Amino acid sequence: MKHPRIKAILALFLCCAQGLSQPQQKSEGEGFRFSVQSQLVEVYLTVTRGNQLVPNLKLSDFKLMEDGIPVTADRLDNQEVPLQIVLLVDVSESIRDSLKTTQDVAIAFVDGLNPKDRVMLVLFNSEIRAFEQTTDDRKRIVNEIKNAQAQGMTRLYDSMLLGMQYLNGKPGRKAIVCFTDGENTSGTSSRAAVLNAAARFGYPIYTIGTGAGLELTSLQTLLREFADINGGRAFFIQSVHKLRDAFAEVATELRSAYVLNYYTRIPPDGRWHDLSISTADPGYTVHARKGFFATRTE
Repeated sequence: MKHPRIKAILALFLCCAQGLSQPQQKSEGEGFRFSVQSQLVEVYLTVTRGNQLVPNLKLSDFKLMEDGIPVTADRLDNQEVPLQIVLLVDVSESIRDSLKTTQDVAIAFVDGLNPKDRVMLVLFNSEIRAFEQTTDDRKRIVNEIKNAQAQGMTRLYDSMLLGMQYLNGKPGRKAIVCFTDGENTSGTSSRAAVLNAAARFGYPIYTIGTGAGLELTSLQTLLREFADINGGRAFFIQSVHKLRDAFAEVATELRSAYVLNYYTRIPPDGRWHDLSISTADPGYTVHARKGFFATRTE
């Protein structure tokens, strides 16, 4: 992805919302035609029993409720479906002392993905540089991580929005993984804009915070908010030497994630609607988005 496209994608985000519309029925009568449209809702989720991830579940194992009403899901994408990952890496000045460790861990994370998985790397400080993997070869992604320099401020919010817009319309199981050691100090976007976009797109966000910034309660609150909204996880690492463990946990969870797909019959009213997903086994806990906005049609 070329750098000039970043501003265009961020601008495009303002008019995009999560979900696709698919024509479900068309009929022609005498002199008129009508159509019924239904929004595709994708629910990214993981299932745990205690601290253990639960793999290999089937569509029939899940019960889906929409505003308290049972809904039949159409498809379950499981661990056989490739991942689409946006990896956001903070390379601001404050990361300078831990840059080498951060680079090594990020490279290990990328190398550990399955061959058919795809990753877009976003390096952010006062600027944003994005690199898209389009083939099985990840050499360019790895080289960009190796060559990253720690400088400038922290353009966190703009980077998050870029990542979400990039994933919009991509096939497969999608997620954002974000590493940072500080709060947003640069850019044009707001915290509210990121939270609103996350609620609309529905992608799980895994945040990994480290360094002196964690002494600020506000940073932990921020990263937890981003993670909780769609069933992701927030990690707070006091020592950079434990970063590898955090990234390894994220990788394991991503490999165990599912996507529940269905077409809602809720009218396109632009409002928030609650979702509840459970399984027949009361010992299982489902981690997923808590609702969605019904896309308003023009």
